[in-house]
Amino acid sequence: MATVNSEIKRIIKEKDAGIRSGTAAMRDIIDTLRQQVQAALGMAAAVSWDAYYLKKLLDSLEYQFDNFTVKAKKEAEGLVEDIWGMGQSLVDAPLKLVGIYSGFHISTSVLDVMKDYTNNYLEGLFGDAWTKVRGEISLGMMGAKTQQEVAAAIGKNLKDKSIFSSIAERAEVIIQTEMGRAFSRATQYRMYQAAQYVPDLEKQWIHAGHPKQPRPSHLAAHGQHVPVKDAFTVGGIEMMHPRDPAAPVSETIRCG
Repeated sequence: MATVNSEIKRIIKEKDAGIRSGTAAMRDIIDTLRQQVQAALGMAAAVSWDAYYLKKLLDSLEYQFDNFTVKAKKEAEGLVEDIWGMGQSLVDAPLKLVGIYSGFHISTSVLDVMKDYTNNYLEGLFGDAWTKVRGEISLGMMGAKTQQEVAAAIGKNLKDKSIFSSIAERAEVIIQTEMGRAFSRATQYRMYQAAQYVPDLEKQWIHAGHPKQPRPSHLAAHGQHVPVKDAFTVGGIEMMHPRDPAAPVSETIRCG
């Protein structure tokens, strides 16, 4: 039989799995683009790298980058929307167990803003990647680098240091942070609504862990509980919820 605690743990586990799946999906998109760039470079190795071929190659790759930017943004929109629903469930499921129906409607305008926020990051990321890839290819065409050096700088995989490995890591941070932010934001909005029907409803800061290294201030805040409309105090900073966009980036990036 489900309990309030077991439901909360289940939803948080689903959230964590969703974020892992989301970051993996974004890495796959980036790796597929990397493979296409390397394939184009391989074809270029068989011909003369003159100005005419340079323009054709760059035009073709720019088109591919544009297409993959759209694909990444579409993927991100779906990920943010899915985890937004999980964030609402974190409030709905426990209340349902104690006989309180919380099927309140949350305006999609907030969700749309979060989608745009994430996509702006991705658009900048792919734009930066294209600028760097174009620069490497241009150096190769001018004879400043060998074709092998260009290929290595762009990325023969996502493990060795390269343009694409850096882009993949940055994309992972974006997806992990923004999916987590959407989850927490949806939970907070749902609690605002539930507080209208549940007098003295409070929220609690639970430290779930950090992918790299736990923040001491977040560990210290573990267990802190405040009224739904009030902010937590985390390391001297007021935060309505984990990954609060009003908080410094140092307190929100890659927050577990």
